[in-house]
Amino acid sequence: MKRKTLVILAVLLTFALVFAACSKQPSSSNGDEGEKGGNKYISIATSSTGGTFSIIGTAMSDVINKNVDGVTANIEITGGSAENLILASDKNVDFAMSASDVLYLATKGEGSFEGTKIENLKGVMGGHMTITQVYVLADSGIDSFDDLKGKKISLGPPGSVGNDAMKIIMDAYGYEINKDWTPEYLAHGDGAEALTDGNVDAVIIMSTAPCGPVSTAASSKKIKILDLDPDKLEQIVTENPFYIKSTIPGGIYPNVDEEVKYTFGSPALMVVHEDASEEDVYNVVKALYENNDELVKAYPQCDEWSVENATRGLEGIVEMHQGALKYLEEVDK
Repeated sequence: MKRKTLVILAVLLTFALVFAACSKQPSSSNGDEGEKGGNKYISIATSSTGGTFSIIGTAMSDVINKNVDGVTANIEITGGSAENLILASDKNVDFAMSASDVLYLATKGEGSFEGTKIENLKGVMGGHMTITQVYVLADSGIDSFDDLKGKKISLGPPGSVGNDAMKIIMDAYGYEINKDWTPEYLAHGDGAEALTDGNVDAVIIMSTAPCGPVSTAASSKKIKILDLDPDKLEQIVTENPFYIKSTIPGGIYPNVDEEVKYTFGSPALMVVHEDASEEDVYNVVKALYENNDELVKAYPQCDEWSVENATRGLEGIVEMHQGALKYLEEVDK
């Protein structure tokens, strides 16, 4: 019996040694965690799914991953510009996409940033123009912004650029939020669906033209895009110098043939916290500028994310980050 017991113990000890040896084998170098793979993770705050920022941000992360050694970039799905700036200011993301007007309001502590001025961000790069597009169903009886009194309007998700823009427009017409009109904070795609389903009366999106949500709505039902009154447009851009007068060509959306002559827009841009690594910012802008053709494949308006527009929407609002300046100085030689 003693001999049998010793044999069993020997077998068990052998299994234990084998298991211990296996558990000490080195991890695969292809692991997807930062410590194991030696990668540094970079996050880019974008927008709701389907928004322009999320599409462009995804393309940017792909370019970074292919061209910056030791870095893994991913996008963060967010409510848009305002939320992105707060996330970057609090160091909860590395890079943040925004529209110029929202950045301006953030640095002034105005609009949705009243009482929460942000002063610790620096510029990385300027990008495409985002154009204000307010659309309604063609048979809704809404022919102008005057007709939006008492209506329910989708502004995009909380913190998106349309939040402040629509309030500025309606204030210009003398209509007070939550009194003369009702805001709905829906993701861009959800706003388009709510309009065609009859759950909201109008939708605002600030984006490139054409853009996906408006195209989707126009493919489902006949829509029209509202023109501002010229005097109201003049008032808006005078009181809000971060806005630029814009137009929307006719024919870029299904069954929307009329040109929108009187609207406004602001440039898109990217910022970081002032403490961001100079090396990281330099490597990211170098990769994005020198592989811009890859971005354009994903979104044609990415051709505006160019060295020529490097400070567009940033100049006069925030200083450029040293990592971005380093690259711009190199290409300017």
